[in-house]
Amino acid sequence: MDLLSIAQLFVILLSLVLAAIHYHLRRSHVLHIVFALFCASSSMHLGYKLAGNYWAPYHHLIGVFGFATCSGYWLFSRAFFRKTNPINRHHLLFVGLLGVCLILRHLLRFSEKMWLLDNDWLPALTTVLSEAIALLSSGMLILAFWEGYRVLQSTIAIYRKMAGIFLTSFVISCASVMLFAAALPADLLAGEGRDWLVAFAYILILISTQGLIRYRQQQFDQKVKRTDSSVQEENALAHQIHALLVKEKRYLEPSLRVADIARELDVPEYRIRTIMLNHFNAKNFNHYVNQMRIEHAKTILSAPDKSDWPVLVVGIESGFASAAPFTRAFKEFAGCTPGQYRKQQLTT
Repeated sequence: MDLLSIAQLFVILLSLVLAAIHYHLRRSHVLHIVFALFCASSSMHLGYKLAGNYWAPYHHLIGVFGFATCSGYWLFSRAFFRKTNPINRHHLLFVGLLGVCLILRHLLRFSEKMWLLDNDWLPALTTVLSEAIALLSSGMLILAFWEGYRVLQSTIAIYRKMAGIFLTSFVISCASVMLFAAALPADLLAGEGRDWLVAFAYILILISTQGLIRYRQQQFDQKVKRTDSSVQEENALAHQIHALLVKEKRYLEPSLRVADIARELDVPEYRIRTIMLNHFNAKNFNHYVNQMRIEHAKTILSAPDKSDWPVLVVGIESGFASAAPFTRAFKEFAGCTPGQYRKQQLTT
C-alpha cells in the first residue's frame, strides 16, 4: 500500500470515528446529526477513490453512499450558525436532488462497466448528471460560504471568531481542490497531486469543524454556568430584600426608597428593580412596597377595635405620609376607598 492510500485510509477512519461520535450526540442538537452525515459521506467518497485501484467497478457501489459531502456540509453550516429553523423541507429537497443525481451516476457507471453496456444514451445521460451535480454542488458550496460570511457582520465577537475560522478552513479546502489541483502539473507526484490535495482538504475540514463544535459547546457550557450563578445570586438577593421589607417591616417607613435598600445591601439600584420584576411580579419598587402597605392597612380597617381610627391615621400607620396617596394606592389595589372597604368588612 502506497503513501497516498495510507493517507486516504487515515481520513476514512477519522471520518468514521467523528461520524460515530456525533451520531451518538444526535439528540442534543441537529448539527450533530448533519455533521455525522457529512463525515460518513466523506468516508464513503474517499473509500470510493481508494477502492478504485483494487475493486473496480464495485467501488461505484461504495461511491453511492458518498452522496452528502457538499450538501451535508451546507446543512451543517446552517445548523451551526442559525438559531431557529436551520433546516426545513425545501433544504432537504435540494439536498435530495443532488443525492439522487450522484447515486444515479454511480449506478450508471457501475452498470456500464459491469455488464459492458454500449448504449448511445448512457454517455449522454451520465454527462447530463455530471453537469447537474457540478451545478448543484457549486451552489451548495456558495450557500455554505454565505452562512459563515453573514455571521461576520454579527456584533458578538465570539460569533465573528467562529465564522472567521469556519471561512478560513472552508476557503483553503475548496481552493486546494478546485484551484490548486487544476494548476498542478499532470506528472506531479506521479499524477496523484489532486488526490493528495483532496485528502488534505478533508483533514482540514474535519479537524477545524470538530474544533469549532467543541469551542461552541464550551461557550454554551460557560454561558449556562454564568446563568446558573446569576440565578443563585438573584435568589439570594431576593431573599435579603424580602427579609428587610417584610420581616423587619421596613415597608412601614414613609420615606423608604429603593436607594435606601440598595445602599443597605450594597448593590446597584438596577438590581433591586430587576428583582422586583422577576421575583416579586411588581412593576417597580414603590408598587411592591405600596402593595404590602395596603395589605397592612386592610388588617387595620377590618379590626373592630380600630373602627374609630380615622383614615389618615390608618394611612400613616401603614407607611403613607398623607391621606391622598394612601387613598389613591388603596383604590388601585383594592378597587375601592379605605372607607368603603371598612364599611364592607365591618358589615360582613
